[in-house]
This record gives sequence, structure tokens and C-alpha cells, in this order.
Amino acid sequence: MTIVADTSVIMAVIMGEPAKASIKQLTQNQKVIGPASIPWEIGNAFSAMFKRQRISLEDAQKGYDIFKMIPIQYVDID
Repeated sequence: MTIVADTSVIMAVIMGEPAKASIKQLTQNQKVIGPASIPWEIGNAFSAMFKRQRISLEDAQKGYDIFKMIPIQYVDID
């Protein structure tokens, strides 16, 4: 099965939100695709959290490192 992910789903996993367990279970051993803009959107999300002092710069960097380990196939959108 192919699953389409967006930034909010990815951030929920990275940030350990309550939906993390079910998202991981649903996507395990599945093909996950998303728009090619996701890396920039993830960066913007961490930037916004840092500016609002919700996370430290170190935590933002760790979160982005976690993001880079998530296997997502990016697709271009017309």
C-alpha cells in the first residue's frame, strides 16, 4: 500500500505526539510518499517553534536529524 504523508503527520511522529504510535503502526512496511516541499515545510515548522521558544535550537536540529531518517519518496506536484 502507498500512504501519502504531509508535514503534520511527520511532525507528530518527530515530536512524540499522542498519534505517534498509531502513525508508526499504520506506515510500518508501507511505501510513504509526500510532496517534494516537505523538507522545507519541516524546516519552517522547527524554525517557528524555535522562534516561539517552544524548543531549543539543539532540539530543532535533533528533530531535523530524525526527519532525515524517515523514508519518504518525494513527488513533484504540478
